[in-house]
Amino acid sequence: MKGGAESAPKSIPLPPRGTGDRHPIYASDCWNGGKFPVFREILVGSVKPFLMGFRLTLTKSQGGESMAKLVSLFISSRQQTIISLLLGCLLFAGFVGFAALFAVQQIHHTMRSEAQEALQPVIDVGVKIDEAFSALEKGVTAAPCSQPFLDQMRRVAYLPDGISEFLYAPDGRVKCSLSKGWSSQALDLGPPDTVETAEAPANRFDRDLAFLGLDGLVGSLVSRGPFALVVPKAQLSYLGTSWLAVELVAVSQSGVWRHRGGREGVHSQFVEAAGGGLSGLLPRLSESRCTANGRFCVTTEASFLGYLKDQKVGAVVALLVAAVLAIALADRGRAMIVRHWSFEKRFRRHLGPESVICMYQPIMELRTGRISACEVLARWRDVDDQIVYPDRFIPLVERYGLTMSFTRMVVERAYADLSAKVPDGHKLLVTFNIFPRDLDSKVLCDVFRPFLSEPDRFTVVVELVESDAVVVEWAQREIELLRQAGIQTFIDDFGAGYSSIHNLAALSVDGVKLDRSFAMAPADSLMARMLGHAIEMIHASARSIVVEGVETRERLDQLRSVEPPIDYVQGYFISRPLTPPAFREFLLKHPADPARLSIAA
Repeated sequence: MKGGAESAPKSIPLPPRGTGDRHPIYASDCWNGGKFPVFREILVGSVKPFLMGFRLTLTKSQGGESMAKLVSLFISSRQQTIISLLLGCLLFAGFVGFAALFAVQQIHHTMRSEAQEALQPVIDVGVKIDEAFSALEKGVTAAPCSQPFLDQMRRVAYLPDGISEFLYAPDGRVKCSLSKGWSSQALDLGPPDTVETAEAPANRFDRDLAFLGLDGLVGSLVSRGPFALVVPKAQLSYLGTSWLAVELVAVSQSGVWRHRGGREGVHSQFVEAAGGGLSGLLPRLSESRCTANGRFCVTTEASFLGYLKDQKVGAVVALLVAAVLAIALADRGRAMIVRHWSFEKRFRRHLGPESVICMYQPIMELRTGRISACEVLARWRDVDDQIVYPDRFIPLVERYGLTMSFTRMVVERAYADLSAKVPDGHKLLVTFNIFPRDLDSKVLCDVFRPFLSEPDRFTVVVELVESDAVVVEWAQREIELLRQAGIQTFIDDFGAGYSSIHNLAALSVDGVKLDRSFAMAPADSLMARMLGHAIEMIHASARSIVVEGVETRERLDQLRSVEPPIDYVQGYFISRPLTPPAFREFLLKHPADPARLSIAA
């Protein structure tokens, strides 16, 4: 086999100067008179690309070209590295985001628990106030401000609720109190800060208690009905931290609030933020919790950055864990991308008739200069729309037992091209390289049926590349059956691999193609001297001779002078491999006079 001889970059659509196109399955020679059977289509499996499962189908359409450009990102090693880095960054950002969400949940939990802790004393005082008023309304029934009346109030003050100062103040005017007794002149308490409702008593906050003999003290006066009581100024039990601020406010029916404890301004910022105002450039979290009657609220505000500073050890550990996980998963993701988009995986998923491309290299009769044949050279179009040369994919064809299936696809493509492009009246002999394992006359006759149906235009030749040892008896029987069907057989690469004089003598082949090393060897080399002996031996067995690797006019002139004469030659001096339209033009324009030959660009 000569699969390694052709190693052009896969991004170049035409082969470089050289004759490295020969390989079983992908190379075929077209000669005077023969036929190409049809290739069977191999169904391309569905593609399961990186991370989500979508199907890729490349066509010649603009959409197909766009998809090819997209796919190329996953094929290039450099792009795979970039994708891996991007994936790592996205994963890191995702993990950090998840950690941030967890931190926010923790902050909200802390805010709720601390707000409840700050609000609970207010709720407890409210319960005591309700109980005191209920006791007053139930137990104080004597004539207002009489001694029995005061005695009854004193019994209520004795209850263990911490409230010990009561007043009789109908309509906000104090007529008597527990500490001062009856007053001859009623004292007006002034308008309340929050009016009495069915759900809550009236409140007068931060009033001077000197009128009760409590000089220098300030308290709140709470009234319900004709009774009022004195409550010391609320002290917020939780004043917050460097990242959490707390404020207690009293709220009137109109929505006006009054600061009652904690850090002043927290509630106002919360209200502004709720109304669309800005509470600062740094991210902050705030919420408010109120008593059942809505009279008192505790508003908390947390700084996310402040929380991170306070929890810097945990934050650093979270970042390190996120980085380690991101690196590990990105590396695993890259391995999956490399595996999924490896050449082998791509080839197996996308090998099909639509991805097989054929090029045609003219072959000339040395005596007349007439182009009576062409060698069909298979290429494969990768999913990124690049052209791949056979030295990369033929080993996969062999490894996975696709030799005959691939041969059928090449024949299908070649027949479609040649039947449409070869000029009328120009008969070609068409050669396909096959492995000895595929030398099955029944299968090959089916494969080459399209060419066999046009014997006036094509003659089929199968070339045996001796990559394996040949079982002579079996091979001879199949060669005879092929000959009866109109298919000729050549030995390819004679002088290399497993080729032997024994096979030349034992097998009734129709011709021999000499390995290119003979034609490309320096004139005074051992290989050049052996060329004449090889030709004499082949002529003695009455076989046609083909010499490939003709790269210069000097070599062509040397081969023309060889005796016995050589039948056919091919090489870059005659022509490079051509596309179907270019091959047709070459057939129409090429002169029959070998002296007028020039290198075809």
